Amino acid sequence: MKIRILGGGWYGCAIAKMLRDAWDHDVVLCETAPRLFNGASGGNPARLHIGPHYPRSALTRAACRQHHRQFMDTYGFLTRCVPVNLYAIAAHESMMDIGTYVQVLKNEIELIQVAPEEYGLTNCEGAILCGERHIVIDLAREYFTRELHDITQFNQPAGVRAEGDFDWTIDCTFCAYDPDAVDRFEPCVTGILEGPTDKAVTIMDGPFGSIYPWDEDRHLLSLTSAKFTPFSKDIRSYAEAQTLLNNLTYRAVMDRCRLMQVQMAHYWPDSQGLFRLADAKLSIRAMPRSAADSRLVDVVQVDNKVLRVRAGKIDAIFHAAFEVGKIIHQGKF
Repeated sequence: MKIRILGGGWYGCAIAKMLRDAWDHDVVLCETAPRLFNGASGGNPARLHIGPHYPRSALTRAACRQHHRQFMDTYGFLTRCVPVNLYAIAAHESMMDIGTYVQVLKNEIELIQVAPEEYGLTNCEGAILCGERHIVIDLAREYFTRELHDITQFNQPAGVRAEGDFDWTIDCTFCAYDPDAVDRFEPCVTGILEGPTDKAVTIMDGPFGSIYPWDEDRHLLSLTSAKFTPFSKDIRSYAEAQTLLNNLTYRAVMDRCRLMQVQMAHYWPDSQGLFRLADAKLSIRAMPRSAADSRLVDVVQVDNKVLRVRAGKIDAIFHAAFEVGKIIHQGKF
């Protein structure tokens, strides 16, 4: 079949590669930007989740564990270990205490409960160490650019409809053209720090921050915050979120990152001296309707020639590709 895929992020690239390589379809990957991973896939920290980030969603944790091995078998060379990976429960304002947090996770993943102060953390009730890995965004971009160079079209007009006789169009744009599929769009900033990359600190569970490795070769880390990363949580269209980002000044973006630095220093005082704010990346997240913090992938046929993929976590790309294949092949593999 002749298949057009919209969006050159994790989901678009992985689905394009599988449809072409595994099922021998004639695939065209369309990206509005001049490079792959230009949107949310290139602007957000890329954890290869195993569960501790989602203590309030058993379904999301189970999905992460289910997909982890397949991701490592296929794309493990794009990941790196995090030597010291700390998840700490804030002493105040957390939606979960350390006892409940450990109880939720201990039968699902390998973890070590540690004293926060031994790792330079303050204002924390407790902490765990776990073996979560992260994905190096630049390596992923380089890999898919190389692998898909012959089927990728850059600087393409936005929109689900296009000229050409395609059997299917698969929308992997994080619901940019289907706002009814999500609760809201969040225009976001991720700070990029320069410093030592051997330690990650994530404060749980609520409006807190995280410092996480981004690219060890360049000594870069990501800085995010549930409170400060979104510039708004009340936007109902992708276009409106993009307009907000386009109108931000450089100073406004960096000021927001400095607020995240101050927030993290409350829990990790040494972070102020360890890291230099080097850059910032903007992106738009499509947030699902879920009070349980669910981040599950969803593939829906919106008309007789169009599928919409609502992205979950990165590891769910295989599940998404399977669901796409099941629909376009009418259940026959």
